[in-house]
Amino acid sequence: MYYNPVKVIETDNWQTALTKSISELSIYNPLVITSFGNIKRIGLLNLFDKRIIFSEIENNPTLSSCQLAIDFSRNNSYDGVIAIGGGSVMDTAKTVMAAMGTEIYGLKKLFSLKSPFPHRIPAIFIPTTHGTASEVTMWSTIWDMTDKKKYSISYPELYPDVAILDGSLTLSLPLELSITTILDALSHSFEAIWNKNASEKTNNYAIEAISIIFQNVIKLKKNPNGIETRNNLLKASNLAGLAFSNTKTAAAHSISYPLTISYGIPHGIACSMPVIPLLKINEKAIKSQLEMLFRKTGINSLSELEKIILTIPGNIVKFNLREWNVSKGHLEDIVERSFTKDRMGNNIVDLNSNDVLGVLKEIY
Repeated sequence: MYYNPVKVIETDNWQTALTKSISELSIYNPLVITSFGNIKRIGLLNLFDKRIIFSEIENNPTLSSCQLAIDFSRNNSYDGVIAIGGGSVMDTAKTVMAAMGTEIYGLKKLFSLKSPFPHRIPAIFIPTTHGTASEVTMWSTIWDMTDKKKYSISYPELYPDVAILDGSLTLSLPLELSITTILDALSHSFEAIWNKNASEKTNNYAIEAISIIFQNVIKLKKNPNGIETRNNLLKASNLAGLAFSNTKTAAAHSISYPLTISYGIPHGIACSMPVIPLLKINEKAIKSQLEMLFRKTGINSLSELEKIILTIPGNIVKFNLREWNVSKGHLEDIVERSFTKDRMGNNIVDLNSNDVLGVLKEIY
């Protein structure tokens, strides 16, 4: 049974949509979570008192940065959360929502919580990148950079009430970061397709997302300031999110985690590099979905699909392990750390260590 309770608003005026949503949700004292750059870039001090804005965000949310946000949330009687930013901002906001909703203010206790939240915190999420789709999912990822571990918080109460999509907020993204976030959305889409939890609805969302990405990548590279292109890519990211919000991710993301935590490879790149080798592994199991994708995009073969995927990073981002200074001698260690149970197990084809080693060798 498909489930996603988030109200998605597509608009060309995010401020008006935000004001209306705040009123409809009866939020009187919001906590605003954003990045320091966004405060200036989109004029947040014209909308909110700086005392209710938390902006100490790290590129990959860590135990310490999320704890800072949680501690900040205790300074006032906040009755809602507004997150304006990329995946790191939105993941941080969800940890705060969990703390506020449970009145458990220590992350380690939140990680082990099993019971429903006593309170649900109303939330409005506004993405400023077209990649993570955290605005329509119920989980966040937190990194322990000291012990090289990844933690997740996942509860139905962490679905935002409203997601506001306005492509104008992504116009300031540098091209390299734009491509990285597109690759993240592409990976989300394929991961939703070659997934044991896939359904007709999630497949349709994912295929539509891939199609939109393919139609708009070249346009973005030619004109990064094209608002229609940005709106389309934001829509694609959101559709991918609506897909994997129900399937979760699979092998590509599982493989990506040690690549990010040990080598600093940005998430969107780390989870998309394995996509082509995994396409080959999963091809027979997703034959009908690939046929649907080919009909929708005019692609004629798997090899053509692979070539199109490779044009996305092009010469803009580093797209193999060697360029990211991963030692070939470390591949077997990466294999051992690539088996995240609730991700690798979702892959439609069961993979063993030799399969994953083969994927890593192909992207080396």
